[in-house]
Amino acid sequence: MVFIIGVDHLIQYSGPVPEYLRIGFREYLVRVSRDNGIRLIAEEFSLEALRDVYGSANDTAQEAAAILGIGHLYCDPEEKDLKKLGIPRFAEIMDGVRRDFGITEKFILDDRARKKVRAEAVVRAKSYWRARELFWYGRIEPDIGSNILFICGHEHVESFGSLLREKGQEGEILNPWWRKDIFSDYRNIGLG
Repeated sequence: MVFIIGVDHLIQYSGPVPEYLRIGFREYLVRVSRDNGIRLIAEEFSLEALRDVYGSANDTAQEAAAILGIGHLYCDPEEKDLKKLGIPRFAEIMDGVRRDFGITEKFILDDRARKKVRAEAVVRAKSYWRARELFWYGRIEPDIGSNILFICGHEHVESFGSLLREKGQEGEILNPWWRKDIFSDYRNIGLG
């Protein structure tokens, strides 16, 4: 059985989120893992992203797995995998949208234009979700006979659950968006 928890990715590492929230998420992962007999914590994240993109040494899910004495698995494609799959990084998608809109500056001062570029980049990024989710499934497939806790961005919860069903696997959404009450507006944590 694959148990799914949706998150805002900021909670997955020590970074801009207040430490008490990150520790609270780690404690939540430990509790639900014990309650559901979890043998592996897998996540939409990569060691490359943790170190090179976010500059962090602390992965919340990895810490929970260590406390429990169970396995941990990064499932998101790294640079070499993205190239092989033909999936651009989000920054590359943003650059493409800026070019298509005729915008040359890296930081867009006009708030409306910036939001329009980001919205279009999100739409384009979603066209690669299926390939990414199939990659995640391939990463957990060898362990599919045991109870797996899978952490992914809250936007992927439903589609990844559907993919599991397509593959004939049981999945259960434990939480569609952990602490949505906080992460739906970054101003709640002083980031907006």
